[in-house]
Amino acid sequence: KVPDSKIRSWLMDLQPESTDYTCLVFHHSESPLCRQCIDNIKQLSDRFGNINVVIITKESYSKAGTTLTQHLDDRIGVAFDDNGRTFRAFGVKFIPYCVITNHKHRAVWCGNGNLLNAQILREIIIKQ
Repeated sequence: KVPDSKIRSWLMDLQPESTDYTCLVFHHSESPLCRQCIDNIKQLSDRFGNINVVIITKESYSKAGTTLTQHLDDRIGVAFDDNGRTFRAFGVKFIPYCVITNHKHRAVWCGNGNLLNAQILREIIIKQ
């Protein structure tokens, strides 16, 4: 079971809808690899439809909020971490780091979000 998220606030108070899977993406707006990861995860979310995305950042709204607003939709939300507590709870050592959880809040995959692809996601869904 994954640790509880310590979210300070949600960008524009928008949380993604509930679905079978959630991809937590630990993010920093100045990282080109993180921006690439978001694009990759969004494409997978659009393709599979049963996975929502929570982008988690330790940055302030003034730093990250304006660049991340473009990603908001029914399946994608941006969460502001409470003083890095969520990053620490998940043991994040590098970014972009992703954790996919199922509806029981159990981790079914974790790693570099740029390495996540359709085949891996398909295998995750089949195993559940």
